[in-house]
Amino acid sequence: MIARTIVAIPAYNCATQLERVLNGVDERLMGRVEEFWVFDNRSTDGTLAAAVEYQRQGRIPNLRVFQNDVNVNLGGTHKIAFDKARTIGATHVAILHGDDQATTEELHDLLDIASSSVAVGAVLGSRFNGRSRLRGYDWKRIAGNKVLNLIYSATAGRRLEDLGSGLNIFEVARLDPKTYHRFADALTFNFELILDLVARRVPFTFVPITWEESDQVSNARNVNVFLGALRILTRWRLVRPTSQPAVDQARYSSTEIKG
Repeated sequence: MIARTIVAIPAYNCATQLERVLNGVDERLMGRVEEFWVFDNRSTDGTLAAAVEYQRQGRIPNLRVFQNDVNVNLGGTHKIAFDKARTIGATHVAILHGDDQATTEELHDLLDIASSSVAVGAVLGSRFNGRSRLRGYDWKRIAGNKVLNLIYSATAGRRLEDLGSGLNIFEVARLDPKTYHRFADALTFNFELILDLVARRVPFTFVPITWEESDQVSNARNVNVFLGALRILTRWRLVRPTSQPAVDQARYSSTEIKG
């Protein structure tokens, strides 16, 4: 275990996939992680019920289930998880998306690197490394992501292999709530977060991962995300760090649900 590590699992309308994600948690991973937190982002299907039922079965003793008080999108769920981890004194937060596109077992690879080097502030899963494995991923989305990676890399002055996969680990002390709370709650939150790491010179590294699309329903609108990413980069290049107008902090809260 890396001191106190939390695995935060954002979940929205992925009841079937979430069970598969949790089934991938093996005994070794349970021993390396202090707690697993599922954050249901006000799903309209049976995601919350599936998470609570899984908790009730007790296969993962250190599993807790939360429901966001309002729908704050993927970025807002990151903010809630980061804040909660900071409050309890956790040292690291691993983000594992609940839609089963990433492979739960590969979290071990990220933990190995995070625990072996005190100089690394974040370990980021890369879908586009030469050793990554992509299954069922639409070629147009691959091409769009790779173009964005090149543009962001050229602007940031360092190689950025992936602007936001669903498998990452962050050292809590290296995250700055004064900046990440001003990032948009949208799916582009990760774009702003990685630019913030670059601007603050937080060391991070990429790890090749497996990424699979099968029965998942994407919430992304590819063209809108691409254009939004370019706007974020332009704003960051002109005025660092990237920021949005101040928002109501009270909206970033969740309630624990116990089975």
